[in-house]
Amino acid sequence: MGNSGDSSAVWSSGLVVCCSEIGDPNWRWLEGPLSDTGIRFEFARAVPRNTVERRFKLLNLARLRAAYEAVVIARRKKAQAIVAHGPILAAWCALLVRVFRVRVRIVAHTFNFTELPNSAERLVLGWMLSNVDRLVVFSTLERSLYAKSFDLPLERFDVIKWGVRPPSVDSPETPLESGEYLCAIGGNARDYETLIQAARQMPRIHFVCVVRPESLRGLDIPANVAVHTNLPFGHAMNILAHSRFMVLPLLHSQVPCGHVTIVAAMHLGKAFIITESEGIRDYVLDGYNALTVPPRSASALIEAIDRLWNDPARCKSLAECGKLFAATECTEERVVEHFRSWLADAGFLPR
Repeated sequence: MGNSGDSSAVWSSGLVVCCSEIGDPNWRWLEGPLSDTGIRFEFARAVPRNTVERRFKLLNLARLRAAYEAVVIARRKKAQAIVAHGPILAAWCALLVRVFRVRVRIVAHTFNFTELPNSAERLVLGWMLSNVDRLVVFSTLERSLYAKSFDLPLERFDVIKWGVRPPSVDSPETPLESGEYLCAIGGNARDYETLIQAARQMPRIHFVCVVRPESLRGLDIPANVAVHTNLPFGHAMNILAHSRFMVLPLLHSQVPCGHVTIVAAMHLGKAFIITESEGIRDYVLDGYNALTVPPRSASALIEAIDRLWNDPARCKSLAECGKLFAATECTEERVVEHFRSWLADAGFLPR
């Protein structure tokens, strides 16, 4: 599907099918920012619709059904591209495109694994993904890691920073948590065991954790730690926005997770302490927009928390630098720019 004649004329009736696990019908990805191109979007959403799809979560039939719908729409309406959000949706779309012999380019967006699949699964997924045109990751570490793990060409991976608008905060003027506190938010590849060890030795500081139910399983929670589970996103952002600062403990130095929470904190102008990891180096410069600590070190975490808690000027400086970084590097405009560039490379838009 290369250039043929006037690219703008080709795209004037162009269609992108977006396959995602986001069920909110108001979420239209980049449809608004790309409205000037004449691009049309249709969505196939991997959200369980019936008892069978809800009951058999292990097989995730909703993903398979959504991928099938995306490919059927692409074939019937001669779509130029399928954008699949997440690696498994992308793999199913790529396989079904091959099975039904549909001529459409596939972009695997938000290509991320909290934990890598086993070797047999990686072999199968690599084969399924072999006809994907572009795989979009959010850190340099992920580019090399996934290319090697799935035996895919490195040049097919694009690195962009997690780019979003500043997060919405529920009741921004009214703190959901009273008093002074620091917060920890999120569930992917988090080391809450070390955080709880540190909290236990700092009884005068109030910790607020917004986590998944399983995140603290088996841990003895001290009295100075408040725990919230399954909070709506806007509530979690309220807790982040009214905190002194955030702590993000990661399991090890190769974790490719935490980008969503990091960028949210920076957009909201909050300083944070984070575990040193190759996966966050695209976002974090120690001493500039965050403080970093070694993995699994409660003593180092205690020292960093104590330093930031007792130095409001340092906390403010890190927060301001982080907010500037996010406003420059981690925006929706950057994501739009990247997708426009891909469309032009594919011959669907003029340069």
